[in-house]
Amino acid sequence: MSTQLVVFALGKEEYGIDVSAVNGILRAKKFTITNVPGTPKVIEGMINVRGKVNYVLNLHSKFGREPNEETEENKIIMLNVGDANTCCIVDEVTDIVKLEDDNIELAPLFLSGINSKYIQGIGQIGERMIIILNPAEILTFEEYSAIDSKAG
Repeated sequence: MSTQLVVFALGKEEYGIDVSAVNGILRAKKFTITNVPGTPKVIEGMINVRGKVNYVLNLHSKFGREPNEETEENKIIMLNVGDANTCCIVDEVTDIVKLEDDNIELAPLFLSGINSKYIQGIGQIGERMIIILNPAEILTFEEYSAIDSKAG
C-alpha cells in the first residue's frame, strides 16, 4: 500500500497530511483572516471561502513554535475534518508525494500526551523526513468546542 501526502513547511521542518483529507490549497494573501474573540490562541481566525465560514488554525502556535513572517508563499490548506470547516495556515506547500508503507514509521513511543495524538508517523524520502499529521486530531476537543460555541 501507499499513502499520498500534501507536504508543507513550517520553518525548516516538513509536515504531511493525507491528500484525501485536503479540500483545497489557497494563497493566504488573498484572504483577510478575521479574529474570533474568545477562541484559543491556536485559532488564527476565520475566512470566507465560497460563502462558508472556515476557521484557520495557526500550526506554529499549535506546535509551540515562533511564527514566521508572512510571505507570498504562505498557504491555507483546507481540511475535510469533522463538522467544522477547518483550515491550517502554513509557510508554504512544497510537494505532493507518494510514500510506500515501508517508508513510513509509526510515531515514536516517547511522544506522549497531546502531541502523540496528531502525529501519525514519520515518512522518509531519501534524506527528507516528513512528520505525518493526523488531520482528525489536529483540532482538539477544546478547540473544536470553542469554534462550535461561536458558530452555534
